[in-house]
Amino acid sequence: MRQKVSCNTTINRNLLNEAKSLDIKLSEVFENALSHAVAEKRKERWLSQNSDAITQHNDEIKKSGTFSEMIGQLDD
Repeated sequence: MRQKVSCNTTINRNLLNEAKSLDIKLSEVFENALSHAVAEKRKERWLSQNSDAITQHNDEIKKSGTFSEMIGQLDD
């Protein structure tokens, strides 16, 4: 089980009151949203760091075809 820590943040009072009245578990919502945001940022960073290699790979595929095409597995 992952260790949990406390976190202070600010939020719109009316939104917080409505969430509480609807029995929404704030820590679950925050953790899920933060997890999603972290994954998106990691994806963006990875794509940015690897964009040159991806472009180079795609150019090579356009020029030479895929491995399956080279060995004739995708012939009609």
